[in-house]
Formats: sequence, C-alpha cells, structure tokens
Amino acid sequence: MERKRLLIYAGILILGILCIKFYESRIVNILWMKVDIAFHLGNLDKVEKYLGRIIKQKPDEVDAYILKAWFEWSQAISKNDERKLNLALGTLRKGQWYNPLDFKLYLEEGIMWNAFGNDEEALRAFKVVYTIGPLPYVRMYPHKLKKMGRKIEAYKAMEKIYEKYKDQVTLKCLQRLRKEISI
Repeated sequence: MERKRLLIYAGILILGILCIKFYESRIVNILWMKVDIAFHLGNLDKVEKYLGRIIKQKPDEVDAYILKAWFEWSQAISKNDERKLNLALGTLRKGQWYNPLDFKLYLEEGIMWNAFGNDEEALRAFKVVYTIGPLPYVRMYPHKLKKMGRKIEAYKAMEKIYEKYKDQVTLKCLQRLRKEISI
C-alpha cells in the first residue's frame, strides 16, 4: 500500500513538472510575439517590459538580454541618457551572470562601449570574446588593439588565433599586421 502511494505521488510530481515546463515555454513564446508586435508599433517601453519578463521567466534566454540591452543603450545615445546606459550595462551583467560562457553577451557589451567611444571597456569585453568565442568574433580583439595603436599586441593575438584556427582570413589579417609593424 505504501509503495503504491509513493508511485502515485511521484507520478503527480513528474506530471506537475512537465506541465510547468510546457506552460513556461508557451509563455516565453507569447512574450516574444508581444515583443515583435510592440516593436513594430513603436512602443519601445513595452518591448523592454516584455523582454524583462522573458528574462525573469527564462534566465538562459541570451537573445532577450542582448535585445533589451541594445534598446537601452541605443536610447542612451539618442537621448543622451546615462540612466539608460546604466540599465543596459545592468542587463548585460545579469545576462553574463546567468550565462557566463555565452560570448554574445560580451560581444554586445563591446559593441556598446565602442558606440560610446570607451575603448578600454570595449577592449576588455572583446578580450572575453577572444577567450571564449568562435571565429570570426575572436578577431575583434586584435582589431580593436590595432585601432588603439597597439599593433604588436594585435599581431600576437592574431597569431594565436591563426595557430588555433588556421583560416585564410586570419592569415591575411596577420600578414597585413606584419607589414604594418615591419616584422
């Protein structure tokens, strides 16, 4: 009798978990549709609100962090609003906390800092991409070094990328850098 009761409780528990997971994925899909509609209607406040709800519902939804941060930092530029920049940075940091190995969050941060002309912060973010990202994104770090006038460091970083991937584009970048620094 006790074994039968235990099996019934386990079955109810498993069924409950499956229902919650199904319901959760449906909610996230509906929220993404609401993001799309709000965006096309020009209601950016609602876009950010829905993206925030997606993030709460599913913290591993990296695209929601990236899109929300982009909305925030692009408004920070257009409205010269430091509060929006801080919100964007907070959104990216939260995404990085929940998804520390997803290079796209650091890539977005680097792009954001680039847009604001903060070379050091952009370089720091691109260095993370260089460490954990795939081609072609890993090349952003040495390109940023080069733009900052640090061509020897750029060459060394590009050389490591070529050693790892042996691709033609990186080889051409490496050859161009070699000519520029006369190695």
